[in-house]
Amino acid sequence: MLRAGDFEIAGVVDDDEQKIGRQVLGVPIVGSCAQISSLAAKFRVYGTALAIGDNYIREQLFRRMKRAGLAVIRVLHPSACISRLAVLGEGAVVLAGSVINAGSVLDDNVCVNTCASIDHDSHLEYSCHVFPHAALAGGVHVGEYSYIGTGAVVIPNRRVGQFACVGAGAVVIHDVSEGVKVAGVPAARNRHAIRAIITMSTIG
Repeated sequence: MLRAGDFEIAGVVDDDEQKIGRQVLGVPIVGSCAQISSLAAKFRVYGTALAIGDNYIREQLFRRMKRAGLAVIRVLHPSACISRLAVLGEGAVVLAGSVINAGSVLDDNVCVNTCASIDHDSHLEYSCHVFPHAALAGGVHVGEYSYIGTGAVVIPNRRVGQFACVGAGAVVIHDVSEGVKVAGVPAARNRHAIRAIITMSTIG
């Protein structure tokens, strides 16, 4: 956001009250999430940007900001290469060096991390996260709340189901079922993984 220069940043919000009054990259920590409505009024802001990597916590905050009447801002690093024919939802984050090619769709609250590549006609559903240096070939579909780990590769036209997790460095050559964790080359199911959908059911 500092590089983009399109925003006047009023402050950072952090739930660790011991950090209030400190700074993050020169920006003051001004309060906690519980104070978001009063902080928005005080600083006359219209929106927030979410800087949380955990899909489930980020999604909780996304809904919380919307209930407070605030927009969730798209954060697009100026070094990212984003096709004018791509579609980005509210709160989408595309970080430094990433590529989003033509025909791809990023739903609301999706995070594409540093130097990740999303090729043509891919679809990233609500609140999923593609980690640094991951590469999705054309026509890949990633379900909501799923993770694509650092340096992972998904070959064309594969589907990663919702609540799934693709481990770092994995190479996905087959579809990944809902709630499954896969790792390795080629990627295979980790039978000791706990289904992410169970974790999701515990969130209020």
